[in-house]
Amino acid sequence: MKLARALHRACRSDKGAILIDLSLVDSLSEDVIDLLLAYAFMLHAQDRRLILCHVPQPAQHHFLFLDAASQPLLVPSLLDAMQEIDFAGDQNHSPRTGNSRAAY
Repeated sequence: MKLARALHRACRSDKGAILIDLSLVDSLSEDVIDLLLAYAFMLHAQDRRLILCHVPQPAQHHFLFLDAASQPLLVPSLLDAMQEIDFAGDQNHSPRTGNSRAAY
């Protein structure tokens, strides 16, 4: 399955989130839903995130009522996904304070 290979390759990166755009998909099979849920769970265990955008309406209920460890983030658009990634990145980097040069 091409999606499984793509997810496997993406998980080998050190990125904090994996984004999947489903805008060209009308429906998701049970196998695809199970695969996405498995990767969402695995990424959560690594303090990373699976972000799905443009999830077909009939499939959304499969993702909404799960525990936090199993639930991918559903967003309406790629822009929302990018904003979520930027927000998460900002949360992980605290601003520097004071002088970074050591005084002797």
